[in-house]
Amino acid sequence: MAARIAAAMRAFAAGDALGVPWEGLEPGAVDAAQVPELPATRRGWPRGATSDDTAQMLLVAELLADTGGDPTAEQFMSRLAGAADEIKGIGPTTRRALAHYRETGSLPEPDPGQRSTNGAAMRMLPVGWTTPATDPALRRELTHALAIGTHQAPQAIGAACVVTAMGSSAIEGCDIDAVLAAAAAEVEWVTGHHADLPAVREALTGTWRSPTAGVTLDAAETVAAIVHVVRTAPDLAAALPLAVSLGGDTDTVAAMVGGILGARVPAEIDRLGWLALVDFEQPRDLAARLAELRRSRFER
Repeated sequence: MAARIAAAMRAFAAGDALGVPWEGLEPGAVDAAQVPELPATRRGWPRGATSDDTAQMLLVAELLADTGGDPTAEQFMSRLAGAADEIKGIGPTTRRALAHYRETGSLPEPDPGQRSTNGAAMRMLPVGWTTPATDPALRRELTHALAIGTHQAPQAIGAACVVTAMGSSAIEGCDIDAVLAAAAAEVEWVTGHHADLPAVREALTGTWRSPTAGVTLDAAETVAAIVHVVRTAPDLAAALPLAVSLGGDTDTVAAMVGGILGARVPAEIDRLGWLALVDFEQPRDLAARLAELRRSRFER
């Protein structure tokens, strides 16, 4: 299990780095042949750099390990506030929540008008990796706690729940059909408790079409893109370039696809010949600590 979690984190970072050079471009502007080569990046990003996606994923992973799997929203916001100045690429919803937290020391009040963006889903896979698929109540509780500091929109929280359900199934080595079935079951639960996710439903049935301008920051659209890629190209080496080719928020979609498929078949990460170009150093013993946390939950 430690090896699976380590591979999942590496694949997440690899997808992030693969998508960074192309972020914000329309699909037609993405050169599919160059995607696996990690070309020189734009806007001052060095080649192989990872973004806030990987940084926030690691914050969640470390917080889970440090708290014995019992983190609070306030603890996450405190850590994010302490690290934010060194994290490049933080999204607009998270930036606003951070500004409020730094000014008041408290979580933001619920905002009915808040956009349903993908920042919570983006960082949430460690919750799935460390929670048995047999304990969805715990997984949902943790997902909610680690989302609400920045994202309180019902669709944003619901989308994050779908991501953690896929991660929880994938880390157990389930086949793709089972991972997609976990996503479908979670969509049904989310519809009854948070909000409907019609784009994700379409992706699960193969009827979703990627936006012509690229995948936006919308949480449901992002998760629909992830489901589409996993359903279409379950092999990691093919899935990551496909995720980037959708355009838009390329690094986020590719990172989460990597975190799901890398967890499912860890050996595939070693077949990525360009992996040495990715600037990612996994924190020592983190995967082992997360694996121990997951083991302890099976024994409760």
